[in-house]
Amino acid sequence: MVREKDLHFISKEYENFIVPKNKKYLLKYFNTDLQEAFLKYYLVFGDWSNFVEHTGLVCQPRWMKTLESKLVLLEAAHLEAKKDMDMTKLAKIESGKFKI
Repeated sequence: MVREKDLHFISKEYENFIVPKNKKYLLKYFNTDLQEAFLKYYLVFGDWSNFVEHTGLVCQPRWMKTLESKLVLLEAAHLEAKKDMDMTKLAKIESGKFKI
């Protein structure tokens, strides 16, 4: 039985993945080629465990953990700002000026 993650890998969806509009702000924080590739891969697969093997990009596990933490923190802050209707914080996050 083929799993959904296997199909994403076979089709190389992570290479052509377009970040959804509601997550475009993340590209301001993941602005190098490696970081953008990590972001797209993570949004497709939900983890980074096979990032190096699937993409061929060299990246240390320590750096991938740092990038994952950054992503989780940004998404949590964005969700909290939306929930609290804190437009100042939301604007700061979406403009790329939120300090992590």
